[in-house]
Amino acid sequence: MQSSKARLFIHIVLLASFASALCACGTKGPLYIPERQYPQTTTQ
Repeated sequence: MQSSKARLFIHIVLLASFASALCACGTKGPLYIPERQYPQTTTQ
């Protein structure tokens, strides 16, 4: 059986791993649509 300190350490390591993986996901930078490649049409 694991001691409480060992379980706490495992939980902290898992939480840190999950947080770093979550921060690493996704595209970095601003979201935009380039006007030259994808011109926007306006409707009236």
